[in-house]
Amino acid sequence: MNKNFVILFIGIILSKGLFAQNDTTFSVHYFTPVPKITIFALAAVNESTVWFAANRGIWGYTEDAGKTWHIDSIKADTVYPQFRSISVLNDSTVLLLSIESPAYLFKTTNKGKTWKLVYKNTNKDIFFDSMVFSDKKDGIAIADPIDGCIQIIKTNDAGESWKQADCASLPKAEQGEACFASSNTNIDAHGKHIWFATGGMRSRVFHSFDSGNHYEVYDAPLPQGEKMTGIYSVDFVDKNTGVISGGNYDKNDSTIISLAVTHNSGKTWKPVKKKHPFFGSCVQFRSSDEVFITGMNGTFSFNIKTEKMIELKNKSNTELKFLTLRFAPSGKSVWLAGSKGSIALINLNK
Repeated sequence: MNKNFVILFIGIILSKGLFAQNDTTFSVHYFTPVPKITIFALAAVNESTVWFAANRGIWGYTEDAGKTWHIDSIKADTVYPQFRSISVLNDSTVLLLSIESPAYLFKTTNKGKTWKLVYKNTNKDIFFDSMVFSDKKDGIAIADPIDGCIQIIKTNDAGESWKQADCASLPKAEQGEACFASSNTNIDAHGKHIWFATGGMRSRVFHSFDSGNHYEVYDAPLPQGEKMTGIYSVDFVDKNTGVISGGNYDKNDSTIISLAVTHNSGKTWKPVKKKHPFFGSCVQFRSSDEVFITGMNGTFSFNIKTEKMIELKNKSNTELKFLTLRFAPSGKSVWLAGSKGSIALINLNK
């Protein structure tokens, strides 16, 4: 056979992905510790331990990779809060934040044996979206704008007390601009650097370089102008390199930008071109070069350097449709969660 023909034939096969199929399929371990709930918030401690928070006041964790689960719920006043944010500070210390009025923030220092109410907001318009800690003491949570003021609370004592940011120090939200509580990832922090993202009628990235005392605002290439358009998730691997994901929840085609990358702290963004349309509910760095994106269209891996994107599927070639994901610190495994109480664990070192 002609040598040039063989090279051409191999090139065609590789371009079609026929040799790469095994690289995109994984053994996925599925769990449903509590059916009929929706899980928006995960916190992976390691390959065996993950915490989750959900609606109906339900929270839980496993320490043996899903073989057994500790499940419980919290009732506040007369309601079961809808938790969409969680932060795990150490083996025993966890914080849970609910979304709507009255909004509750609980803290435990003994793995949930007892819970302490550390913050409560009774404003009828309050709606918290996400919470993140930059270290073991400094945390920040963000809520939708009220009268043009983005609602932000901060702590510097590991969540024991919280102080609301002064509206005068924050950029004013535009009409119809809000945040999305889809995966507890529309805010991120590294040291003194804080980023959060908005969507709706206006989609922008807000960046603070001084722990939230001042913010700069940057335009983003993701869609805007409709209620469900914009940035749903933001993640930075360091103070310079980050990603945003989202799109249009109500519409999905290949022309809609749903992923973008920055290398200058968010000042400018490069849209990611893709062959297959997807909506990004959550994006997270696995390493300095690779991110995972999950949402209602599946789960994808994108390499920032090579600009290669692949879809991850299970061994049955089924799409992995989830709302949120978190990597174990080692990057060797990833936890995912979503609707109908579904949780999944993937060992990425095949």
